[in-house]
Amino acid sequence: MADDKTKRGSPDSKRLNKSEPYEVAYAKSKRAKAAASKTAKKSAKKSAKKATTRSASSRAAPAAGSRARKTSTPRAKSASPAMKRTNAAPARKQARTTMRGTPKPPKAEKTAENTAPKTMREADAVDLLTDDHLEVGALFKQYEKLAKKEAPADQRRTLAQTICDMLKAHTTVEEEIFYPAARRAGIDADLLDEADIEHASAKELIAQIEGGNPDDDHYDAKVKVLGEYITHHVVEEHTEMFPKCRRSGMDLVGLRSEMEARKMSFVPERDVQASGSETMDDGKGKSTGILASLFSKA
Repeated sequence: MADDKTKRGSPDSKRLNKSEPYEVAYAKSKRAKAAASKTAKKSAKKSAKKATTRSASSRAAPAAGSRARKTSTPRAKSASPAMKRTNAAPARKQARTTMRGTPKPPKAEKTAENTAPKTMREADAVDLLTDDHLEVGALFKQYEKLAKKEAPADQRRTLAQTICDMLKAHTTVEEEIFYPAARRAGIDADLLDEADIEHASAKELIAQIEGGNPDDDHYDAKVKVLGEYITHHVVEEHTEMFPKCRRSGMDLVGLRSEMEARKMSFVPERDVQASGSETMDDGKGKSTGILASLFSKA
């Protein structure tokens, strides 16, 4: 190891890091010299290659090459500042930051009211069934209020029986008249089979409610579950079955009169005479639900 106090000009005096051993500094300087000589050799080879290419092209050019260069390749004029701005490469656009918009509120829950099909010009069978759906849905809401208020048992039982009577008549008309007509029109058989099974489940609950006592612990719960069954069934009919029936070319207007006549057979004659014709039209050209009006008078 050499001492740091050496003569000026020696390799040891040129070290930047005096704490570094002399042997390490010497090895670094030697590698740097080798790299510099290697770079110089490469640059010399490139310049020699360019010179060889230029000489070969000058020998191959014709005698009148200078004149041809003057006529064929005129010297380009310097571009004006305006041209430079026009021909300049387009500036890189700044990356747009996508901002998340305000989230939309969730869609309303599907109910009998917001899925009810639009009424056609002339009232048809679908309108008749839809009116019953809306009427029985309103009665289920009314019963829910009575249950929360812990209304008297007789009042709750009367309303529950009205709901059961309406549903029995409604499901019978659908099973005997509407569903068979839909099958003949080519409506999806799986959809109609599911509707029959849903009817069967509803009928079991209806039988339990009719044979139960309002003072029982599960009486109100059974009415509530029945309402949920009916709501699910109604929404499927409104959104899937009824639109297909109207597009199928079924004679829904003629089918309505047949269904109305079958409905009237479920109501005692005294109630039919008491209701009169007020249940046939609400002033807007459509029925208000014959069964709902008649059974509610019971």
